[in-house]
Amino acid sequence: MNPLRILAGPRRRRAAFTLVEVLLALALLGSLLVALNVFVFSMAEVWGRGRDERLFGQHCRAVSAHVEDLLRSAVLGPGGDGLAIKEVRQENGGEEPELCFTLADGGRLLSWPDAALPDVELSLAVDTRNGKGLVLHWQSLLEMRRDQEAPRVVVVSPFVASLGWDYYDDSFKRWETLEEPKREPDGTYVLPKRLRLRFAHDKLAAERVLRVPARAEGATDY
Repeated sequence: MNPLRILAGPRRRRAAFTLVEVLLALALLGSLLVALNVFVFSMAEVWGRGRDERLFGQHCRAVSAHVEDLLRSAVLGPGGDGLAIKEVRQENGGEEPELCFTLADGGRLLSWPDAALPDVELSLAVDTRNGKGLVLHWQSLLEMRRDQEAPRVVVVSPFVASLGWDYYDDSFKRWETLEEPKREPDGTYVLPKRLRLRFAHDKLAAERVLRVPARAEGATDY
């Protein structure tokens, strides 16, 4: 008998899988697939349950970042003359104190009826009367009927429910949050140190505190 055939026979038998081993492997694979399927569906359920919270949080962060960029551009950018609180004409004919600033270019949110104009005066406010949320009132300083007409309105976020004004009291070393801008005895408005954007949508709520930049913070006159 050929000795090579004698050695090859047992080696082939040890390398093959038995029917029991195949069945056990299939059963184990099936168990793993079932477990993986349950895990994937449970994670999808958890992810879907928190979807509204995540989208709401992303919106709050994006709106806050945009407002901070506007205020920073008004203080540090070309054409900006800083921030001030002024009485702004409303659509109903009245006036309300708002945080005002001027930009050489009004920004991407503004939709001009005709050709865009430079030197845009903007003001930040929360329109609770009409349910618009956080808005920007705006018009160019070069418009002919600027003093006779109310500024245009663009909605920044419909989910901003109110705006808080933070003032720091040097005498008592503490912060004070007001619902309206503070006024001096002579009637002039005091610029706050911080703004509070309060967001609300159904059962979701959030508050973002924005530092109001000052012109002394490394600003350069252009």
